[in-house]
Amino acid sequence: MKQLTKNFIAAVSGIILMVFPQLAVAEADESTPSSGGAAGQSAAGAAIGGVSAGTIAAVVAIAAAAAAISDSGSGGGAITPTPTPPPSPSPDPTPTPTPPTIEEYVADIVIDVPGVAAYQTNGPTATRLTGATSTRLTGETATRLTGATATRLSGNTATRTTSATTTASYGRGSNEAIGGTGTVFNEVETFEVVETYDVVEEYEVDEEYGLEETYTTSVTVPAVAASTKAGTAIRTREAN
Repeated sequence: MKQLTKNFIAAVSGIILMVFPQLAVAEADESTPSSGGAAGQSAAGAAIGGVSAGTIAAVVAIAAAAAAISDSGSGGGAITPTPTPPPSPSPDPTPTPTPPTIEEYVADIVIDVPGVAAYQTNGPTATRLTGATSTRLTGETATRLTGATATRLSGNTATRTTSATTTASYGRGSNEAIGGTGTVFNEVETFEVVETYDVVEEYEVDEEYGLEETYTTSVTVPAVAASTKAGTAIRTREAN
């Protein structure tokens, strides 16, 4: 850092030494009037070798200052100037992102089919005997003995001896008196024959039958094991 400071001072001093003599010559040319005279003589006398006294004094002051800075730097007490930080670069503009192109496609997938345990469900209806019985009319008729008896005319006739008696006339007329002793006998009568019979009745035939009921049957559905099957699904992805 010290060497850099010395180089800087030397460069400045050299520039001043080159520029100031030129300025002094120009100043001398401008200060000499066309009329000449004492003023021109005075300005020329004040310059030494074309360099004014002010110029020489300025150069001497700069050289002295440079020497003083060089001496203080060689003694180790030089003040290190704070370096000027470089300007921050302007940030690049953030590019606008291009939205991706989304497309749909058909993907092959595997579908899990869950298993189902065995269960019972209602089936068709059916009929069955209840174990009870009942009677019903068949629509037919029949006859049967009642256990009672009755009498009726048979349509036949017969004769029988009655308890009445009569005397035979033996050929006499009906108005003639019966003389002597006649024959006495019981009178005979003709009658219709009566018979005794069992009373018969007609009745409606009935029957005994088993009672039936209608019920819903039960069906057992067998268990189904878990399985897989192939399928497809619509999915999306970024297009290349």
